[in-house]
Amino acid sequence: MFSAFSLAEQVTSARGAKTCQLTKAGKKVQLQPTSEAVLVPFAPSTFDKDESATRLTLELRCNKMMLCYFDAFDDWAREYILDNSLRMFRKQLTPEQVNDGYHPTVKRNPTGAYEPLLRTKLNTSGRGEVSYWTPEGQRREAPTDWRRVSVIPQLEITNLWSMSREMGWVLSPIHIRRCRRTTLCRPP
Repeated sequence: MFSAFSLAEQVTSARGAKTCQLTKAGKKVQLQPTSEAVLVPFAPSTFDKDESATRLTLELRCNKMMLCYFDAFDDWAREYILDNSLRMFRKQLTPEQVNDGYHPTVKRNPTGAYEPLLRTKLNTSGRGEVSYWTPEGQRREAPTDWRRVSVIPQLEITNLWSMSREMGWVLSPIHIRRCRRTTLCRPP
């Protein structure tokens, strides 16, 4: 399923961020991980609650389709990182180092009290700004109350970030089909 995926060598930005670009057969990796609407438990925000921020965290409740996809993606990623760490990071990582430092795409509550969450980074302006759509495929504005909607996201997996011994993925919604929670949301 992921055989066409590859990670580039690590690059460091002017601000010190270390990333490896993910591509699929040389192109950006874009996907719609579910055809069923999922809940958004919290409004998009930043850790420090900065009202002027244009890059926000948006968490999505995972359904079985999303869990299946991202669990398989994480399994592939751990193996790929282990096999290619010398090329990407200029040092060979052990299986323990990869497992200890890897942040899975899906965040699970240790007690199982809450359904798993997929954490994404939502761009509200500029390059990569998300667009919003009705169930019928008409453009619309962002929700004012995220608790009243369910969504079908189209995502881009942009890169693998690394900092010290830790690493994880940047997933960004590029399109969001939004529905009222009481309305069925199906692709047109």
